[in-house]
Amino acid sequence: MTARKTTEKKRGQAPKKQVKKRGLKKRGQTPKKSAKTTGGKSRGGPPSGDKSGSFFYFPIFLLVMAGQLLVLGARTAEGRVLMYSNLWPLALWALSGAVLCLVLKGGRFSGSSVLVSGGLLLSGIGVLVRSRMSGVVPDVSDMNVLIQPLGVILLLLAWMMTRKGRVKILQPFWGLALLAAFALAGGMLLLGTRYRGGLYAPGGMTPTELLKLFVPVAAAGFFAKTISRWHGRPPWFPPFAQLMLLLVVWAGFCALLALQRDLGLVLLLSLILLVVLICATGRVSWGVGALGSAVAAGWGVVRVFAHGARRVEAWMDPFADPTGSGWQVLQGLSGLYAGGLAGTGLGSGRPDRLPIAGSDFVYAVYGEELGFLGSICLLFLFAHLFRAAILATRRQSDDFAHLFAAGITAAFVVQTLVNIAGVVTLLPITGITLPYISQGGSSYWVTSVWMGCLMGLSETNPSGSKRKARKD
Repeated sequence: MTARKTTEKKRGQAPKKQVKKRGLKKRGQTPKKSAKTTGGKSRGGPPSGDKSGSFFYFPIFLLVMAGQLLVLGARTAEGRVLMYSNLWPLALWALSGAVLCLVLKGGRFSGSSVLVSGGLLLSGIGVLVRSRMSGVVPDVSDMNVLIQPLGVILLLLAWMMTRKGRVKILQPFWGLALLAAFALAGGMLLLGTRYRGGLYAPGGMTPTELLKLFVPVAAAGFFAKTISRWHGRPPWFPPFAQLMLLLVVWAGFCALLALQRDLGLVLLLSLILLVVLICATGRVSWGVGALGSAVAAGWGVVRVFAHGARRVEAWMDPFADPTGSGWQVLQGLSGLYAGGLAGTGLGSGRPDRLPIAGSDFVYAVYGEELGFLGSICLLFLFAHLFRAAILATRRQSDDFAHLFAAGITAAFVVQTLVNIAGVVTLLPITGITLPYISQGGSSYWVTSVWMGCLMGLSETNPSGSKRKARKD
């Protein structure tokens, strides 16, 4: 009897539990998913470890202002008269940085704050180095005051064009970018003015800097269109038609640049194409093969052109001609050696003794005055920016966006490493500038476009993408 009542009681409770569960389901009160279901990783938002919205503008401003005071103090100690124009670079940098942060805040920027704060600090260091060389090194002046504001405008335009999937509007124009690259290279060969072994437009401008934007767009568009023909093939059998087209077009393009004696640009653009090739096909072996072929072709070009041969000989044995072809290399090394561990102090070096101190050897100027420790800090800053750019690249879910991000990331990384490696004699001098620090408006503006594109690409991906999202 007791067992029967207990059974009836249990049966009577069952419907109540079901009603309760149905009520929860009906009201949409489903249990929350634990962190284990997603692996603790988020597909959207800024990259892991990157706090969006914290730009650290004021600490960066105070740091750069302290450096500017040291530079002005060194000028006074040298007996040079201070003028109001000496403050214009810092003032315009500070104003441009403030406008940049306010626009990003107003636009609800949700991407990598490392790219923003790191870019601000790097450009501030560039202002200090160029201000320190003004009036001491030829062709370096405080009066190039519009470089920074125009750079911020270009950065913001690039950010708005590429954020939240808008970068795909560039994909249909990859063929036009390729034609523009050929036209620019050919036009400079015919109309450019030769100076210090390179070709320049009127006013000392270098329009070939635009190739660092055209080539990533063209390469990303080409591989995004033909990506299905590269996949699923054995390593020894790439698609013949696409491979031949790529080789013929690239050989003709590099020939135009080699005739300009701009072998550094050939190296940079070839490595951009190599990185895009590896990212598109997933075949590192094809990249290694392409790299080996490029090295062999490059060695042949260097042996043919006397300009390149002299640079290689000076790199391999600078003491063979210490007052001639090896002078630049030895002076750069002597500047780094004079800096020692802590440097001579900002504004206390001798950049006037360094060759092409405003562009090719600006890292030697920095290393002399801030020493080994300051150089390590600068390399760490670059490495932090490289990591943020790589994370932004890996987050892209669209083929074109992923390859375009890989191209501009490769351009930023390769240009930095090639310039520094040339100064410390790991590579021959190539004429490649150091991003945001070397003198030159064209290079500065192209770097600003790179940073704006990476900032836009670092924001949350749109839904409905073609590729499977990559993990950070």
